[in-house]
Amino acid sequence: MSASTWELTAAGLAVVAPLVAVPLTVMTFYLKGLREQQAGRFSDLADRVNSTSEGLRRVLDDVALMQRNYTTKEEWLRETMWARGKIESLCASVMRVEAELESHGSLAATSQRTHRLVAKIADRAGIGESVSKGCGPTETF
Repeated sequence: MSASTWELTAAGLAVVAPLVAVPLTVMTFYLKGLREQQAGRFSDLADRVNSTSEGLRRVLDDVALMQRNYTTKEEWLRETMWARGKIESLCASVMRVEAELESHGSLAATSQRTHRLVAKIADRAGIGESVSKGCGPTETF
């Protein structure tokens, strides 16, 4: 090949190079921008999924806690009502014994002391006011 062929080839490449290089550069930056945007969207989506799963875990924990509290309160209420019934029956028994002792006269003081002790036990159990109202007058120590 002669020198003129090389010169023509070089001149042709010099003319074609900007026509190819500029679009290739633009495409490279465009694809790079798309990749960065896709990575940003994926990162944002991953953050949203994580926050949603954390929120779901908190909701599940709250529901489990609510169920546990509800069950505990229900059992507590059942046991409290059972204890209250037992104390009220004990109070009624003490009142019957007190009535019998009052009919005998000399043992009335012992009956009143027993009645006060039952009322004191009920106060310590936290249901003293309702029990003592049903049992008659009580004295506090």
